[in-house]
Amino acid sequence: MTFKELVRGLIGMEVEVMTPGDLIVGTLISVNQASLMLRIPPILYGPPGDVAIIPLKAVDFVRVLST
Repeated sequence: MTFKELVRGLIGMEVEVMTPGDLIVGTLISVNQASLMLRIPPILYGPPGDVAIIPLKAVDFVRVLST
């Protein structure tokens, strides 16, 4: 089982994604060949939208918060 296959099994769950400079919490929406997408809460004074796209190369770990 590859990392992408493992993470695809977490779609729809609330997860934490750790990258070298940040910790992002949200609901995993999708995983493709190069990135994963999370639905995140709105960021105060941040860009509009509620989706974070994170390159798989930048992911240190993914932790499940709730199912």
